Amino acid sequence: MFPTVDTEDITQVTSLNEKPTAASHARQNNDNSQVATPQTNRELTLNMLIKEIVFCIALALTTYGALHNTPTKISKHPQAIRFFKSESVVIDWYKGQLSSALAFINLADVSFVMYYAPWDAESQYVRGEFEKAANILYNRVHFSAINCWNPGSECRLQHNKIPSWPILMAYTVTSRGVLYKGPRNAHNMVNFLELIMRPLKRVASTQDLVNLLSVCDAVAVGYTPISETSKYYNTWYNVALKSKEFDTIGEICFGVVTSEELAIDLGVGILPNARLMLWNDTKEFITEDNELNTWNESSLMHWVLGSFYQPVARIIPMWKKSFSFERYVDGNPILMLFTPMNPLYEQLPSYALLREVAMEYYNCKTNDTGQWITELIRLQQIQRLLYQEKDFMKFCQGFKFKKPISKQSVKYRKGIESRNNKYPWNITAQRLQKNSDFNFLLKKGFDLTKVFESPDESHLLSSLNFIQECGRELPAERGYYDQCQSFDENFANEEESHEFRDIETTMLPLEGDHLSPENLVQDNLKHFCKLMKFANEWGPPVHPADMPRDQNITHITGLACAKNFSLYMIAVDSVRNHHFAEALGIDISTKHDMTAVVILDSKHESQYVLSEKYSAKSLRDFIYNYTYKHLKRSLRTHVGEAEHTHYFGSDGTQSTGVNNTVRIIDLTTRSFRRIVNTPGTLTLVAVCGGACGATPSAALVGAARLLRRCGVDARATRLDALRHDLPWQYTVHKYPAIFVFPADSDVTDSRAYPSAERISAGGVVALALRTLSAPHHVRVRLALCANSKTNIEKKTCLRDVREHITTVIGRSLKYWRRTQNNELKKALLKRLQLLNQVWLNLGLLHTTDLKEDNKKQKSLLKSLHALSKSWDIDTSFLKSNSSLSNVNS
Repeated sequence: MFPTVDTEDITQVTSLNEKPTAASHARQNNDNSQVATPQTNRELTLNMLIKEIVFCIALALTTYGALHNTPTKISKHPQAIRFFKSESVVIDWYKGQLSSALAFINLADVSFVMYYAPWDAESQYVRGEFEKAANILYNRVHFSAINCWNPGSECRLQHNKIPSWPILMAYTVTSRGVLYKGPRNAHNMVNFLELIMRPLKRVASTQDLVNLLSVCDAVAVGYTPISETSKYYNTWYNVALKSKEFDTIGEICFGVVTSEELAIDLGVGILPNARLMLWNDTKEFITEDNELNTWNESSLMHWVLGSFYQPVARIIPMWKKSFSFERYVDGNPILMLFTPMNPLYEQLPSYALLREVAMEYYNCKTNDTGQWITELIRLQQIQRLLYQEKDFMKFCQGFKFKKPISKQSVKYRKGIESRNNKYPWNITAQRLQKNSDFNFLLKKGFDLTKVFESPDESHLLSSLNFIQECGRELPAERGYYDQCQSFDENFANEEESHEFRDIETTMLPLEGDHLSPENLVQDNLKHFCKLMKFANEWGPPVHPADMPRDQNITHITGLACAKNFSLYMIAVDSVRNHHFAEALGIDISTKHDMTAVVILDSKHESQYVLSEKYSAKSLRDFIYNYTYKHLKRSLRTHVGEAEHTHYFGSDGTQSTGVNNTVRIIDLTTRSFRRIVNTPGTLTLVAVCGGACGATPSAALVGAARLLRRCGVDARATRLDALRHDLPWQYTVHKYPAIFVFPADSDVTDSRAYPSAERISAGGVVALALRTLSAPHHVRVRLALCANSKTNIEKKTCLRDVREHITTVIGRSLKYWRRTQNNELKKALLKRLQLLNQVWLNLGLLHTTDLKEDNKKQKSLLKSLHALSKSWDIDTSFLKSNSSLSNVNS
């Protein structure tokens, strides 16, 4: 099977015909090894056979194991449990039954669905807020929660690539779903769903449109005639609904005009059409060659969102990494208003005031829209003042909800007809808007380029009945709305004194009819009061401070064009985002109504905070004074109640102990000047970008300890520059920075540590030596000489001290020669005598004498003490005379 010998041996064994020769017998007899060769070959063959058999058996076993191996054991996922309680109004599909959930969702007019993962922390937080919103709107909106993470569930199989949890979606009968991207708290969710339930407002007359213009940031109006299919109306409705995905707070109000006659009266010739009415312009949706195929959701949505802009931007940080403020940080200053912005109140007077001021600030009157903006400002101002007079909680507490009566009254019917939006009362503005001039205003207002074509038409803007009735007595926030309020009271009294009479009707009895007009009104009022009570949990309504009648208001019309810069104006909710104000050094909790105004000037690295109460006058004065540089820079300092921000300092009253003798004092903006101006104390200040590290702290402690040991009253302090601003001259560009302030209270003679050098205790002491007087300077230098390690270093140190004293003697001798004052001459002569004594003692001092108990050193210290008593001599005028003489020469 296998060859075991060479070819010659094989030949000898197999050749049977040949006879063995004598030579061959001789060779076999002589070669003894040939006898053992066949036995050895057989053993080798057997070993190889055994190895091959073992290999084959191992290969067979391996193959068998691979073919019959059991799958890897994996632990089972935990069984799904309820995420919401069983008694909750939220239907919890905790097993991920997607099809069953959608069957319930399709039966409801409006549904709000939360797709969650039970292990996700954000889902666990949103669960409570989602349930709060459900408790408010459960009778109007269907709430469901679906576990879309449960492995093997129907929701997980269909949606297995969800990037983050939770996902909140609103569904209506006619929409595919609107994704909620707003703040994940109950109040904003409720406001979002209220917008989803009423995405469009029907514009039946010019009065409705005036009301929208007076309360909304922008008004998008669609002119969609009712046809057999109503496809134009449905498209505009879906645009209004889908826009809430990007506008969760409802800054853009959507209206619809279905009457062709009203559209023609308003100057719209081609239908369907859409116009976006802004504060200073009106934009029209232009189709390509009047083709209606461009009337679709994507084109209209892109046009509305791309054309919308406002004088004041409302910033809503989403508590994640975002760039909400990035667009405004381009070098121009920013005015930020921090005020409670409750999403459930239809109007926010504090925000509305800033918007009015911004419109006035940007109204440069460079085009024909200037007069229109002025009248619009007055209209919005009057609407705001009337809104401030409404007491929602008082109305709801005093309103008596009762069962509907079987008799209809004129008053009741009038109340139903005049009720706009969600006000439970008759709006005075509608009573005043019956003047025909409003029809002209709105007819022209959609196309502002034609409003002022004729100079004879501009007078109609100022002759409006509404502006004349209320605006004449309210020149820019002056007064207490006497005329408007008295008119409102007279109008209410007129209705109350009306005699009711029975009306014969063929309608069914009101009892038991839940959809009767009276029952619907009662239900709507109950819902309104429920919303107001829930809104009051966020905070009561706030409004700007009132102004006395005798105060004049600074007008800032067109001030944005007066300088080569303009202010960006933004508004931020101070309830949820108070940490932004804290980072700017504003304790928002101590401000009136949690309202504050700050101007950030990044170009000049400064900020200005409104110190007065927020009002129409103080806000305008604040902007005017900043524009003409009349404001004083505000310095940030520590906020004691900053619980939700990272801060490592203190309020200035506490100090951090480093050892038994030296303590580092934490400074604030308020305590900085007081401490560095303390007479007779040398102050070492470390300015850090946050918490000071070990290196600067140890250097301050070591330098202060050495200076104190040499008789210098020194203290170590530090300041967190990220929390506390310093005056201009102490602004640093690299942290940490070390300052040394002298003991003579002359802050202008402070010294700064070189930023490129490594911070050490010896370096800080060397910097402090430049601010010390000669007696203290020599004492500290002697201590440094004693701490030198080698004898050569000590000799060099003593030589430098002698040279320093020689320089001081020469300077004092020059002053003595220059002065003609006998008293000053005597004082300088005494100083020279003491300096001479010090120099003689230094000349006798050897390196071996640098000991505390050495007689020569004690004599030198005694002479230095005597010199310090006679050192304080005013030679400043001699220095100034010397500099003048040098200039003249």
